[in-house]
Amino acid sequence: MIRVAAPASTANLGPGFDAAAAALDLWNELTVEEGAFAVEIEGEGADELPRDGTHLALRAFSLFAPYEGYRFRFVNRVPLARGLGSSASAIALGLVAGAAAAGRETTPGELLELGGQLEGHADNLAAVVFGGVCVAWQRNGTPRAQRIAADMPVAPVLAVPNTRTSTAASRNGLPFTVKHDDAAVNAGAATLLGAAIAAGDADLLRYAFHDRLHEQYRLEGAPLLRELQANAPAGTVGVTLSGSGPSVVVWADKRRATEVAEALRHSLPDDTTVLPLAVADKGAHLA
Repeated sequence: MIRVAAPASTANLGPGFDAAAAALDLWNELTVEEGAFAVEIEGEGADELPRDGTHLALRAFSLFAPYEGYRFRFVNRVPLARGLGSSASAIALGLVAGAAAAGRETTPGELLELGGQLEGHADNLAAVVFGGVCVAWQRNGTPRAQRIAADMPVAPVLAVPNTRTSTAASRNGLPFTVKHDDAAVNAGAATLLGAAIAAGDADLLRYAFHDRLHEQYRLEGAPLLRELQANAPAGTVGVTLSGSGPSVVVWADKRRATEVAEALRHSLPDDTTVLPLAVADKGAHLA
């Protein structure tokens, strides 16, 4: 029997568009056993995800071994289409399980490169396979990543609405060109972001959460972002859109994370789930 766990993730972290991401302590699980082929799904997406070879995890599994001859049981906790890396988590589950079935030892870098065939953007997948906080990039068409910290100097408190966002549609709403001053502001903010995370400096991070490349163009599909950036609870260090949304991360002073979460529960609509989480130090792994 093979058991695998893979975390959720939040990408961009404000100005780190398509580059920065953090793994989150919210886990999907997969159990694989030899036997007649079957797919069981419990939790998120149980009534809509495919139960055949088109499932992302099975496509990833098949990069190492044929999925026929195995039973797959998923326990999904990462909400679908909410900007929390559910696709990257599924791919990572399949990659780690497939490697185990094939008797292959792999590194996170190898999993990232293989998973890049299925995940067009490496930021979420990098965080999911490496754990912690990562920066990802492409060189000669190959995804690369570096883990820069085990944790953030602030605590992620997620506001997850019950509406969904299509990543493709959200990305198509971004302009093909940006103003030079927007690019310059973002370059500075992204540099601060990496420096603050690597140094564990929450005060410096406060100045880094300032994006001019994507968040302003996604406000229509992520109304919570506008609301929380304008009316963040006391104890908030910054507010970022999680991936392409609609989920929002309220980055709280670690000493006040419980207070921030409680304030959000009182102020947000009843159909918005508030999840105080931690950064997951560990990436996808055999459980």
